Amino acid sequence: MRVGVLDTWLPRRYLPFWEAYLAELGAGVVRPEAPFPAALEADAPDWATPPLRAVLGRLDELAPRVDRLLVPDAQLGVDAERGGGQCPWVRDLAATLRELRPAAPPFWVVPAEPTEGVLGVAVALGAELAGSPPEVRRALARTRHLLTPPGPFALPGAAPEPAVGLAAPPYLLEEPRLYADLLDALRPLGLGVADRPPALLRQEGRRMGTRAVLPTDLEWAGAAHSLARRRGVRAVVLLTDDCPGLLRVARWIRESLPAPAVIAVLGEDPAAVRAAVATG
Repeated sequence: MRVGVLDTWLPRRYLPFWEAYLAELGAGVVRPEAPFPAALEADAPDWATPPLRAVLGRLDELAPRVDRLLVPDAQLGVDAERGGGQCPWVRDLAATLRELRPAAPPFWVVPAEPTEGVLGVAVALGAELAGSPPEVRRALARTRHLLTPPGPFALPGAAPEPAVGLAAPPYLLEEPRLYADLLDALRPLGLGVADRPPALLRQEGRRMGTRAVLPTDLEWAGAAHSLARRRGVRAVVLLTDDCPGLLRVARWIRESLPAPAVIAVLGEDPAAVRAAVATG
């Protein structure tokens, strides 16, 4: 069986385990090969923002070549309509993809973080793939060491002691190919990102008392707060794609920070964002 995997939407968090596990079970793991900009040209509704378009483009490339597609659940089983949950692809990426690509191969939806709670999902998926409990046990024994929570995201070219922080929903923050022009504009100011693991950022976001519920909203809030309370950070850029629910979360976060914050919508003129940061 050939299983397609995405190279966008938090792949660094879950793919090391799942690629190794699928290979141990004898599956052929298929990654996208086309240049990333081609994915952004995917056929999509007008409301589809670049992170979703990137997933759709990769899905379209993989679909003719695979029997199944591995799709991450960035919300880790949490369902809420508040905040980012008003954006269907943020709340439930797999459901949105099924609606927009009904002819796609079947999905295997897996948590976007490989903690011990993933074991039940792995056993069920392995039973469908291999059909042999001993084979599934052997595959898990060989790959279980990869079930470790992800560490902090390292932004290429980030300043070790940032003067300007960058925070965004994690599926956007961890895809710098979507905002390369903004990075070029902000790096000279001393740009950095939160240096704490996602689970700790979500805890910090929860303590902030915003109305956020979804894990991606909480992680975004916690990252912004972690940056804003760092010595030397004079402003935080809250990067978001253009969805009313996400813009609302950005305002909630801005109101709760101990440092100035600038809300930047993906695709906005980077020079304008830089100017707002410099004058803020």
